[in-house]
Amino acid sequence: MAPDLGSYLWLLAHGVHPFVALGEEPCPTGTSPEVVAVAERHAPGARRGPEEILELAREEFPRFREHVDAQDANRR
Repeated sequence: MAPDLGSYLWLLAHGVHPFVALGEEPCPTGTSPEVVAVAERHAPGARRGPEEILELAREEFPRFREHVDAQDANRR
């Protein structure tokens, strides 16, 4: 979903959740001030927009969706 913890915090700050990361829902447009404060405190150097973070994650983990789908199939 994100290439590192700091980026993950910024995804949460932008309201991005796993279904967005998997491409099943569009990126939200708003932020959560409380979560932004956490991201600013713990990952100030990782601040990026959600589209950029998701693109970096897709480059680093190109088979992420396949992995998630396989996990779902294994539970059946």
